[in-house]
Amino acid sequence: MNKMGISTDPALLDVELPRTLIESPSVSTFLPEEEASICPLLSSNTNGSTTPMTFSHPLTPCIDNDNDSNTSANLCNEDGKVETSSSSGSSSGIGMSVPDETSATLFNKHSYKHLQNNNTSTQDSNGHGPNGNIPLGKDTPSFVSWNWPLIRKCTFFVFMSSLLAMCAVVVAMIVTLPKTCNPKTMWYRGSVFYEIFPASFQDSDNDGIGDLKGIVKRSDYLKSLGVSAVRLNSIFPSPHYPDDFKNVTNLTEVSKVLGTTEDVQQLSQALHLRNMSLVLDLPLYPYLKELGKSDGATVVKVLASTALNASEANDATTTTTPRPVITTNLITKALQHWIQFGVDGFYIKGLEEFDELEDIDYHMAEWKDILGESRVLIISEEVMLKVKEPQRSLLLKHVDLVDVHLNVFNGTTSLEERINKVLASEIAPADPGVWVQWSIAGVDKPRLTRDGINDNFTLTATLMQLMLPGTPNIFYGDEIGLQAVKDHLNEHNETKHLHHLSTMQWPENSTQQFTNRETLPWLPNAPTANFNYLTVVSRMIQLRDRSPSIYKNAICKTETVLPNTAIRRSDDDILIIERLYPRRNAFASISNFGQKQLTLDMSSNFYSGVVMLHDSSEKIYFSDFQIGPAESIIVRLDK
Repeated sequence: MNKMGISTDPALLDVELPRTLIESPSVSTFLPEEEASICPLLSSNTNGSTTPMTFSHPLTPCIDNDNDSNTSANLCNEDGKVETSSSSGSSSGIGMSVPDETSATLFNKHSYKHLQNNNTSTQDSNGHGPNGNIPLGKDTPSFVSWNWPLIRKCTFFVFMSSLLAMCAVVVAMIVTLPKTCNPKTMWYRGSVFYEIFPASFQDSDNDGIGDLKGIVKRSDYLKSLGVSAVRLNSIFPSPHYPDDFKNVTNLTEVSKVLGTTEDVQQLSQALHLRNMSLVLDLPLYPYLKELGKSDGATVVKVLASTALNASEANDATTTTTPRPVITTNLITKALQHWIQFGVDGFYIKGLEEFDELEDIDYHMAEWKDILGESRVLIISEEVMLKVKEPQRSLLLKHVDLVDVHLNVFNGTTSLEERINKVLASEIAPADPGVWVQWSIAGVDKPRLTRDGINDNFTLTATLMQLMLPGTPNIFYGDEIGLQAVKDHLNEHNETKHLHHLSTMQWPENSTQQFTNRETLPWLPNAPTANFNYLTVVSRMIQLRDRSPSIYKNAICKTETVLPNTAIRRSDDDILIIERLYPRRNAFASISNFGQKQLTLDMSSNFYSGVVMLHDSSEKIYFSDFQIGPAESIIVRLDK
């Protein structure tokens, strides 16, 4: 400070301020010309002396001082407020005298109490308020005493639980949504049937002959193959089953060699558990010599449905539907009998052998009425050729599938004409309507794999069959190229008519073969098979199952039905089948039934595509298309 030129003399720094500037106005003397106001509400003590008035701020909490009850009474009045007065003419502050004890307890957190309002209070059932201290009045609402912390916790828990539940429902809906939105159809339309001769499929009791329990053991194999129905050839008793399986002696029993009727029910349950159906061949000839007359020609009105309401009994409505009268005979009894054991359909065989088919349409009406809409009724194409119009049209109204056999050994020219003729006949594609069941082998037809034929021929024909519109029927063993029995020395001529029914072969690493090693099968010289075909056939069935372009029989519109199949051929070896469906991928199969590798230019029909049924998706161009002998190539066409 000396450097700044300011004097540091103590006398200059010692400044004495007037007392009036130091003291607070509340304790200072009023100006001479003013008089202090005297509160007329002040009460005097019992000894006659007056007590200085104590003021508190209206928002100041009441002070609970156990040592000085008078001070507490002065600080907290009835309304929790303190009124102050001042002289009307005073321009100075109001003088207040605050006791030291009161100011000391002002900041004591234990001295605060809740404010009261007009002497009203709330109580719970125990006479306490929400905090347990303040009493509750009689007019206080009941919700004041509720346990609000617990209510908040419960509400939060319910909200979070509901939120999680809604999220779980949304996730479940997303997961269960179908991956595709393909048009639906009846279970037997467009699906694949698998025909089995029971005596040659699987032996379960090691007697050398297959049986029904053996098929049950192989139900997982059938499921992995991808078929939708298993069709059993004759399971009925005969004098020497299975050698003369066609000479049936009863239509409601099972050959003892195969099992019992309970085994049929067990097989049906095993297949149903795996989403497959059971179809039986019902051979009528030569067991029956004639069909006879049918009472189904007499049509009566029967009660179909009745809608009743207990509250509106007088307004009940009844609708009637004409239905045929069921004739009681061996056939109707057999149908009703096997339905009780879970059978889902019948192939009525041998009808074409009867000379008199005058009432065949009435018989069909009876049989279909017994089966209902969900079960399938199959007949042979030969029956249709024997029946004339208009009886044929009536017959088709009660038939679900017509079995058509294709001869794949006569060349592609004959094959193309045959397929096109069927697709243009009375059993042409229609929905609803009768569908075609395609067969290229069977219990009455020779095996595809035979001497002098390329081993791949069976696979080629099977893939071509699976590309056709309708319901393909695969004969057991064709999926692995099973060969017929080889008897070059003619040592088994007595069973020559059964050599195409060779016993089923299973991979060498399989835990179970057709029968055990100590037992000889009922047919000799078990043939070989190619198990590499199995994967290809299974993939083709899966492709067919998920592709409407293949499993649908036609493109059905409001007023018309359009075909979705185009058949072409090249020379006498190549057969081309093109399948399409609106807004879906189109497919084509190119099959070479010849013995030479060919190079084709099909760019006028197709440009490019992707080869299916293989691990690698190979891109091909049809301008330089190559195909080997006895080979079928399935292509997804580029749009």
